[in-house]
Amino acid sequence: MRAVGETLRLGRATVPPPDIGPRLRLLSPTEVALRFDGTPYRKRIPAGRAWTLLLAQGSPVALVLGLDPLSRSATPAEIDAYLDRATLRQRLLFGHTRSE
Repeated sequence: MRAVGETLRLGRATVPPPDIGPRLRLLSPTEVALRFDGTPYRKRIPAGRAWTLLLAQGSPVALVLGLDPLSRSATPAEIDAYLDRATLRQRLLFGHTRSE
Protein backbone atom coordinates (compact mmCIF):
# COMPACT_ATOMS: atom_id res chain seq x y z
CA MET A 1 0.00 0.00 0.00
CA ARG A 2 2.93 2.32 0.58
CA ALA A 3 3.80 2.06 -3.14
CA VAL A 4 0.20 3.04 -3.99
CA GLY A 5 0.56 6.06 -1.70
CA GLU A 6 3.82 7.05 -3.40
CA THR A 7 2.28 6.67 -6.86
CA LEU A 8 -0.60 8.94 -5.83
CA ARG A 9 1.83 11.38 -4.11
CA LEU A 10 -0.09 11.14 -0.82
CA GLY A 11 1.34 12.68 2.34
CA ARG A 12 1.57 11.69 5.97
CA ALA A 13 -0.82 13.04 8.59
CA THR A 14 1.94 15.11 10.20
CA VAL A 15 1.87 17.71 7.40
CA PRO A 16 -0.97 19.38 5.47
CA PRO A 17 -2.39 17.01 2.81
CA PRO A 18 -0.89 17.65 -0.64
CA ASP A 19 -3.00 18.48 -3.68
CA ILE A 20 -2.56 15.38 -5.84
CA GLY A 21 -4.37 16.85 -8.84
CA PRO A 22 -7.56 15.67 -10.52
CA ARG A 23 -7.70 11.88 -10.28
CA LEU A 24 -11.34 10.90 -9.83
CA ARG A 25 -14.04 10.15 -12.37
CA LEU A 26 -17.64 9.83 -11.22
CA LEU A 27 -19.13 6.54 -12.49
CA SER A 28 -22.42 6.55 -10.58
CA PRO A 29 -23.89 8.21 -7.47
CA THR A 30 -22.12 5.55 -5.38
CA GLU A 31 -18.93 4.75 -7.32
CA VAL A 32 -15.86 6.58 -8.59
CA ALA A 33 -12.77 5.56 -10.55
CA LEU A 34 -9.32 6.55 -9.26
CA ARG A 35 -6.62 7.26 -11.87
CA PHE A 36 -2.98 6.32 -11.30
CA ASP A 37 -0.11 7.95 -13.22
CA GLY A 38 1.64 5.82 -15.82
CA THR A 39 -1.14 3.30 -16.42
CA PRO A 40 -4.40 3.26 -18.38
CA TYR A 41 -6.11 1.35 -15.55
CA ARG A 42 -8.31 2.83 -12.85
CA LYS A 43 -9.40 1.51 -9.47
CA ARG A 44 -13.17 1.45 -8.96
CA ILE A 45 -14.06 2.68 -5.47
CA PRO A 46 -17.43 2.52 -3.74
CA ALA A 47 -18.31 5.89 -2.23
CA GLY A 48 -21.06 7.53 -0.23
CA ARG A 49 -23.66 9.58 -2.05
CA ALA A 50 -22.80 12.78 -0.10
CA TRP A 51 -19.14 12.44 -1.08
CA THR A 52 -19.94 11.89 -4.77
CA LEU A 53 -22.30 14.90 -4.74
CA LEU A 54 -19.40 17.08 -3.58
CA LEU A 55 -17.22 15.59 -6.29
CA ALA A 56 -19.89 16.23 -8.96
CA GLN A 57 -20.04 19.90 -7.89
CA GLY A 58 -16.30 20.25 -8.48
CA SER A 59 -15.43 20.46 -4.79
CA PRO A 60 -12.03 19.21 -3.67
CA VAL A 61 -12.33 15.98 -1.71
CA ALA A 62 -10.03 14.15 0.70
CA LEU A 63 -8.51 10.82 -0.23
CA VAL A 64 -7.34 8.69 2.73
CA LEU A 65 -5.28 5.53 2.21
CA GLY A 66 -4.84 3.10 5.09
CA LEU A 67 -1.62 1.12 5.04
CA ASP A 68 -3.07 -1.85 6.95
CA PRO A 69 -5.70 -4.33 5.67
CA LEU A 70 -9.40 -3.63 6.24
CA SER A 71 -12.20 -5.99 5.25
CA ARG A 72 -14.53 -4.82 2.46
CA SER A 73 -17.40 -5.92 4.70
CA ALA A 74 -16.26 -3.78 7.65
CA THR A 75 -19.08 -2.07 9.52
CA PRO A 76 -19.02 1.70 10.18
CA ALA A 77 -17.94 0.99 13.78
CA GLU A 78 -15.07 -1.22 12.55
CA ILE A 79 -14.01 1.48 10.10
CA ASP A 80 -14.00 4.09 12.88
CA ALA A 81 -11.89 1.79 15.08
CA TYR A 82 -9.52 1.15 12.16
CA LEU A 83 -9.10 4.88 11.54
CA ASP A 84 -8.47 5.52 15.25
CA ARG A 85 -5.78 2.80 15.41
CA ALA A 86 -4.19 3.80 12.12
CA THR A 87 -4.08 7.45 13.15
CA LEU A 88 -2.30 6.63 16.42
CA ARG A 89 0.19 4.41 14.57
CA GLN A 90 0.65 6.93 11.72
CA ARG A 91 -0.56 4.37 9.17
CA LEU A 92 -2.73 6.71 7.08
CA LEU A 93 -1.78 8.75 4.02
CA PHE A 94 -3.78 11.75 2.80
CA GLY A 95 -4.28 13.93 -0.25
CA HIS A 96 -6.73 16.40 -1.74
CA THR A 97 -8.09 15.60 -5.19
CA ARG A 98 -11.06 16.42 -7.43
CA SER A 99 -12.82 15.16 -10.53
CA GLU A 100 -11.06 15.13 -13.89
